[in-house]
Amino acid sequence: MNKPGLLKLIASSALPEALKSYLGGVISLNLPSSLRETLKKDPDGFVKGVCGLLREAGAALGCAGDKALFLSGFDGNNLAPDRLEAALAEMLAVVFLKSEGFCGINFISRGTGRTADLSAARGGAAYAFEVCSARAPGDALSVDFLELKYDKKIRQAKISGKKGGLDRAGLVLVAGPLSFAGLESDERLAGLASGLYERKNKPRATHICLLSCGRAAVFPPW
Repeated sequence: MNKPGLLKLIASSALPEALKSYLGGVISLNLPSSLRETLKKDPDGFVKGVCGLLREAGAALGCAGDKALFLSGFDGNNLAPDRLEAALAEMLAVVFLKSEGFCGINFISRGTGRTADLSAARGGAAYAFEVCSARAPGDALSVDFLELKYDKKIRQAKISGKKGGLDRAGLVLVAGPLSFAGLESDERLAGLASGLYERKNKPRATHICLLSCGRAAVFPPW
């Protein structure tokens, strides 16, 4: 679809206004975006998939889809590369946690200093989760690559957990390409999560969650 067609499709879609502003700006100005090719290849599928993901995330958070996107801190005027991918990764993490039996899922308020993204509860325990969008396809993941992301991000979850009196911390890493389909358990991802957990000397009260192309794994089990 050409640029005028894409802009018309986005403007007339059911996407939240902030998302329309972001996509319209990226397309009009020819700015880099990791989701540009996905949008150009299947515009209707992309719009439908995003709307569905936001609707599910909103249901998990107890609000409308556009409010869910707002709660993530997404700003349609911030046209930084990969900003949308990061926001959608957080939406997918919310849907994943809900599917895993978590309740009380909320975004942690962005205050001073670095904080985790999400808090949630399961089985009488309270968790803090940091969500990380990996700029790599799922089939390219390795324990070495995951360790770099883990070392950079897990501290935020643990600090938020300690400040908020939460019991456990977790890292949710979302690898591309982004899929809007339901998540299914995956043995390969489970092996990678287990490998990273062993590499980091079995960190206490910590879970590693991997989401990629409609598949998911968590280690150790909840």
